[in-house]
Order: sequence, then C-alpha cells, then structure tokens
Amino acid sequence: MSNLELNKGDNFIFGVDVSGSMCATDCPGGMSRIEYLKEKVILFATEAAKWDEDGIDVITFGQAITTYPGITADKAQDVISKLTAKEGLTDTAGLIKAAYAKHKQDGKEQTVLFVATDGSPSDREAVKKAIIEITNDVKDEREFNISFLTVGQIDSGLQAFLTGLDDDLTGAKYDIVDVKALEEVDFMTAFMGALND
Repeated sequence: MSNLELNKGDNFIFGVDVSGSMCATDCPGGMSRIEYLKEKVILFATEAAKWDEDGIDVITFGQAITTYPGITADKAQDVISKLTAKEGLTDTAGLIKAAYAKHKQDGKEQTVLFVATDGSPSDREAVKKAIIEITNDVKDEREFNISFLTVGQIDSGLQAFLTGLDDDLTGAKYDIVDVKALEEVDFMTAFMGALND
C-alpha cells in the first residue's frame, strides 16, 4: 500500500469518544482524556484542512452519535472546545457505520476515520461486523480506512481487542484498521499508519 498518499479532496472524519471514562486524568500534564483529545482534534483539524478543504467531520460517540460536519481550521476551536464527556455507553459500531454512511453519501474517493477512544466498545461483535461489512463493500483497500487512536492508559483487554481488529479479523476482505496511541502520533503519522499498515 506504499503508493497511497495524501491528495487534495481526501476526506477525514474524527470520532471522539464522549463516554464518562474520558474524564479520567491520566494524559500528559495531568490533563483529562477528553481535554487532551480536544487539543489534539483541533490540531488535526487544522492540519487536515490543507487537504480536506471543506473541513473534517467530527462525530461524537457515546450513548448517542452526533455529527458536526465541515469543521474547518477556523471553526475547530469553537466547536470542539465545547464537547463534554458524560455518556454511559461507547457505541463504537454506531460511529463506524455513521462514518461509512457519510463517506458513501458524500461520494468520496478516499476517507480516513480516526477513532479516538479510551474504552471497550459496548458491543464488540457489532464493531467487528461493521468493519467486515465495509471491507466487503469498498471497491479497494484505500477507499475507507480506520485508525484507532487510544487515549490515556487503556487496559490490556481493549488493547488485545483492537490489535485483533488490525491483525486478525476473520472474514474481512482487506485490512483497513490501524491502532496507535494518540499521544505518540501527529496527524501525518496517524494518516500514514492508517493507509500503510
């Protein structure tokens, strides 16, 4: 997949976990997970705007799925700074389905979904199923990629689950998943990891 690269018109969607556990304070500088994540999303939105000129889509996921479309560099601070984390569930499968539906609806050639999360999905099997269905629907492996970015100190069970999505997802036509720790990546490394995994 080394021939993949950033192009004008690429589409970026950023999933933000707003479950209650995102209030834990184990990020650099003693920041809460949600505050640290918001800083990163604002930086990502600014960087992504160089390619995704109509702005990134931010989708929050917890109990509900909420989409904030067209977040350009100048809107990022205002919209993202208002996000709060207090929901009881982590509907990761709902996020993935919503992002893929948006990709199809907008007719994009290449979309990268960044999923920033600190916790286990409420329904792990639904996450696997959603990813498998996407891999069997896309025209090729570059059309839709998912980069899980873990926030804070995550438990070994979640790490093992995400690694399994990346390396051992039975039934998936392509490997479209990459997993990294949010504090270890910037926009470019997260993007390249998603495409060149």
